[in-house]
Amino acid sequence: QTLRLHSSLPLSCGDPAYPPLLTRVVGGEDARPFSWPWQVSLQYSSSGNWYHTCGGTLIAPNWVLTAAHCISSSRTYQVLLGKYNLKATEEGSVAVSPQKIIVHELWDSSRLADG
Repeated sequence: QTLRLHSSLPLSCGDPAYPPLLTRVVGGEDARPFSWPWQVSLQYSSSGNWYHTCGGTLIAPNWVLTAAHCISSSRTYQVLLGKYNLKATEEGSVAVSPQKIIVHELWDSSRLADG
């Protein structure tokens, strides 16, 4: 699948449609729309609805990187791309089901507090 947010803008990998106003987005801070095009929403399914659990980064056309603590083997996930407002219907956004989820082999959830 190819994701095109603004077909009239010639963008290359890592180039936002609009320059970001922030150097990073953390903890649900508002960002300038389309200034972080590689940012995704990792969502899990519960009782027929989808819920945001973590952000992720589109690092290649078919690869998303997120933190291991965001993944639970008992949940079903989707990746939402091209969104600014998770609560609104937005043209150009797409939800994709992961074909495979790989958790780093050294991840130990009992050591989460260690960082």
